[in-house]
Amino acid sequence: CYIMKYSKFLNHYQSIQYKRAALYIRCSSEEQSLNGDTIQTQKEVLAEFAAIHHLKIIDYYIDEGHTARKKYNKRKEFMRMLQDAESERFDIIVFTKLDRWFRNVADYYKIQEVLEGHGISWLTAQERYETETANGRLNVNIRLSVAQDEADRTSERIKVVFQHKISHGELISGSLPLGYKNVGG
Repeated sequence: CYIMKYSKFLNHYQSIQYKRAALYIRCSSEEQSLNGDTIQTQKEVLAEFAAIHHLKIIDYYIDEGHTARKKYNKRKEFMRMLQDAESERFDIIVFTKLDRWFRNVADYYKIQEVLEGHGISWLTAQERYETETANGRLNVNIRLSVAQDEADRTSERIKVVFQHKISHGELISGSLPLGYKNVGG
């Protein structure tokens, strides 16, 4: 049950009660779905979180199949949410975890500037990240920097593996579908 599992965060978020909320959901891959970050699971968690905090849900913004590492302007629902933010349709954005939001620090700062310009804050329902306090903003900056570094390092490692495979005439796509075979480069 969400209430029992996350009740330790309820006091932390007392100031959000009765605000108009945009609920953002992003699921980028089948792997995340297998790990419990499905669209349906996120939607249920966010709806219950909103109910507990008496938030008025303005809309759900759901991006399926989009990674947080790609440019935010490639996420259709994120862009719709940003337009609604500029129209000041809501006061706060809620999503389940920080990795559902951004992993690119530069993009985060661009969006954060827009949101702050319209008096909109955000927070996570399943973690303790928020932008309503100076300490919250510091924690977000640190975590996003670490997440981007982790993603950048992974990207560098993958590039080295791909270069090695290319230099040895190997495919870089992983396993071939049944019935296909590598005939060389």
